[in-house]
Amino acid sequence: MNVVKKILLFHLLVACQQILFAWSSKARKEEMNPLNFLPSSSLLYPLDFQQNWQASEPTPLEIHYDVPAYGYKDLLMALEYNNDLEHYDRERGEVKRRIIEEQNRLEENLWRKVQLLKMKEKNLKNGNFLRTRKDQI
Repeated sequence: MNVVKKILLFHLLVACQQILFAWSSKARKEEMNPLNFLPSSSLLYPLDFQQNWQASEPTPLEIHYDVPAYGYKDLLMALEYNNDLEHYDRERGEVKRRIIEEQNRLEENLWRKVQLLKMKEKNLKNGNFLRTRKDQI
């Protein structure tokens, strides 16, 4: 019996210490209510722990669910999407082909210009050679 009294006294001292800390602390005064340490049989007991701003009327929420329903429209949309992908692939291939054709055309033009310059240089050398021969005669 003596042990039970000591345990009860210890719990009472701990509860008194918590209540004392709750009253002495000004910063935590709103958070710690001394009644929080006592059990309540009230149905509104959980509301005792709420702050005042939390106990106001609840804000209504509107939740819109977008649930997919697969039907004819979804099938048509999928077919259109796949058709768009085919067009995109075809157009991408066409663009690549045009780029390659343009590069080939530019390379051919460059090759022709190089050949023309080589021919002009050769003709110039031949012309100079003939002039020098003409001057010597």
